[in-house]
Amino acid sequence: MNKELSALALKQWLYQWRQWLRELRRYGGRPRFLFPWLWLKLSYLLDSPYAVSRRYQRRMKAEDLHVYGETPLTSLELIAEKSAVTASDHVFELGAGSGFTTLWLFGVKGCRVTAIEQVPVFCWRLLRTIRRMGITAIDVRCADYCQTSLAEASIIYLYGSNLDDLAVTELAGRLAVLPVGVKIITVSYALQPYLQTPAFIVTDQFTVPFAWGEAEVFIQVRTDDETDPALPHDQNGS
Repeated sequence: MNKELSALALKQWLYQWRQWLRELRRYGGRPRFLFPWLWLKLSYLLDSPYAVSRRYQRRMKAEDLHVYGETPLTSLELIAEKSAVTASDHVFELGAGSGFTTLWLFGVKGCRVTAIEQVPVFCWRLLRTIRRMGITAIDVRCADYCQTSLAEASIIYLYGSNLDDLAVTELAGRLAVLPVGVKIITVSYALQPYLQTPAFIVTDQFTVPFAWGEAEVFIQVRTDDETDPALPHDQNGS
């Protein structure tokens, strides 16, 4: 078992370094992204996000200590293109983790970002980075995203493949009361099947690579309960 864990850790470590090099080559010409990215990378050089997450899960007495995952920035780029993210958006990232996706959304897409994360070390390191870099367009909330307000979001991003059905159902109910037109991006599942009344319409579905394999991404729009924008609708209600 120890050999299996060691092999998994080595594979994870090698993947991370290869991914970091790809990200550096692809986005290194953008100082707005590069300098915060490098500063935050330094804070995880000897203490990876996976190690931080495992310590937190152990302290919380979780049954599964290996729940942490990150969206590769090259995959995030594809997701952002498909969902038409622009500099005018305010993206709420639910479960922001280490914060690298938050920095990418700010530094490459120019968005205002609210990063919501429960793990204090993740929050503290990201907050320290944005303060050091003088970034005012990122807000860090050390909170439960099922409890904090999401009212200002124009786009919500959730990579929560480890959530159980009960947690997804609770979250879908919260997101169903957001204003019509808000985009919600989820990985591995759509939200509407967890609700009994119409609240979301899937506008796109595609596959992107993650460290562990490929996953389906769903782009959904909060829609009027009585109107499905994918269906014809005339003034006579037919």
